[in-house]
Amino acid sequence: MQEQVNQRITYLSRLFLIILLILSFRFWYLSILQGDWYKQKSEQNRVRVFSLSPIRGSIYDRNSQVLAEDIPRFRLIYEKGGMEVEEIEKRVERILGRELSPPFPERGVGEIILIDPLSLEEAIKIEEAQNDLPGVRVETYPVRHYPRGEPFAHVVGYVGKINAEELESLYSEGYEMEDRIGKVGVEREYESLLRGEKGYRRIEVDALGRVIRVLDYRSPYFKNSVTLTLDGELQEYSYELLGNRNGVIIVGDPYTGELLALVSKPGFDPQLLSWGMTAEEWNTLSQNQDKPLTNRSLQALYPPGSLFKLVIATGALEEGLTDGNRKIFCPGFLDYNGWRYPCWRRGGHGAVSIEEAIAQSCNVTFYTLGLELGADRIINWSGRLGVGRPSGIDLPGEKTAFLPTPEWKKRQLKEMWYPGDTINLSIGQGYLLVTPLEMYRVVSSIATRGEVYQPHVLKEVLDSKGEVIRKVSPVLQDRIELKNSTWETLIRGMEKVVNRGTGQVCRGLPVELAAKTGTAQNPQGEDHSWFAGFFPSSHPQVVFLVLIEHGGDGSGEAAQTAKKLIEWWEENRGGKSGR
Repeated sequence: MQEQVNQRITYLSRLFLIILLILSFRFWYLSILQGDWYKQKSEQNRVRVFSLSPIRGSIYDRNSQVLAEDIPRFRLIYEKGGMEVEEIEKRVERILGRELSPPFPERGVGEIILIDPLSLEEAIKIEEAQNDLPGVRVETYPVRHYPRGEPFAHVVGYVGKINAEELESLYSEGYEMEDRIGKVGVEREYESLLRGEKGYRRIEVDALGRVIRVLDYRSPYFKNSVTLTLDGELQEYSYELLGNRNGVIIVGDPYTGELLALVSKPGFDPQLLSWGMTAEEWNTLSQNQDKPLTNRSLQALYPPGSLFKLVIATGALEEGLTDGNRKIFCPGFLDYNGWRYPCWRRGGHGAVSIEEAIAQSCNVTFYTLGLELGADRIINWSGRLGVGRPSGIDLPGEKTAFLPTPEWKKRQLKEMWYPGDTINLSIGQGYLLVTPLEMYRVVSSIATRGEVYQPHVLKEVLDSKGEVIRKVSPVLQDRIELKNSTWETLIRGMEKVVNRGTGQVCRGLPVELAAKTGTAQNPQGEDHSWFAGFFPSSHPQVVFLVLIEHGGDGSGEAAQTAKKLIEWWEENRGGKSGR
């Protein structure tokens, strides 16, 4: 019996020893080998870090007028502690004199949002009653404000909540689910400049997630603001000039590429998109048949109509198909291969030179020159003048022209290219489609006699103190080498457009004006109206383009609108180039 008892004691002692060794090893493993890891996990359970939204830099026009800025907004936060949420709710309701709307959304562990947004008056009341509201605080966060509204919407753009696709690509740069990001326009193009630095709050919580204290805090701040080339007053006046009509107005400096006005109508209210819209409001806006979200100046395609005759004239002069002496007779139509192609003047223009053909926008002259050039050389000269090539403008979403070719027609439409296609192309009709910005650049290259500057809307970058840290210099993209006589002929022809041609509505302005009208047939309704030019014609300082959808004859609505634009410029800017 004693021997059995001794054996059991031995077994139990060994078992105890083994258990002790296992526990000792486990203790050593957890405290020594895994000690840092568990310490870190414990710290994470005890401390919460909340990001604070970065402040975005402001956007100004060239005269330092605010186009976009961050303004403070308030919300009421309760850091759960010793008092029940229901009791805090009652106290807040009593202080503000209104009911709250539970259930309250939680933001991380230990925090709930009682009110968002909170008005300034309510924020003051909460601050005055702080002693009665333990754990309740007013939190300030930035929202984007666009004080100048619709006229600037397409250029300035707007910000919105980051989406899943954007977050995936930008997560490594510190973006988070609730962050704001530029969606279109300058806000998107210069996101990296405008985005500020985040702040943070480090708070300590107990085992139940109740806030004990704030350990650390850093305010968010902004790094850079930007100044645009836009003249705010000119932009607003141009938008107003279009009235209830859809269209585009572009005004710029041909020798710097600075755009002084870049108007697309209809616009939209960037404030609504930035602060949030209901699904119904978004559907109404995005499905609007007038496409207010489209920046027509660089994203919409139109037939250029007679404005394209400047391209035909350039090619014909350079290829030696016409000169100052050749005259082409216009009886009011061109008969070709059994088809009759009319001129806009039924009685015809008679025998006209190339300058007169530009001035009178004679279809027959350009039918003839277009056929002599042929489709391939027309497309080639279009490209040399910048049509069909991206301009490099510092705004997202730019499209380029559709230039039809015989190869395209055979491949896509399974049809051969007919002479009638070349005739239509010669007057900017048929399959040809361009953006207003492309035609603006054609006119600008004539104004500078071949110097092509990259169009841009960024003028300066400012630091947080408002000091200029970067200025945008003109970028000469191309130099179009033409005979001097070609430039002279084009400019004289455009001067005659105003003095005795299709643009006589602008005759008598206090500037030397060179311009070209354009009437573009539109299968969806009334013709589109174009008018583009530059002044003073002898030493151009300003280039402009006006397009009015369904505006009819180019010598009508577009030219009349341009006249008012130029009158405003002379009265308010005194002929300054805006450099």
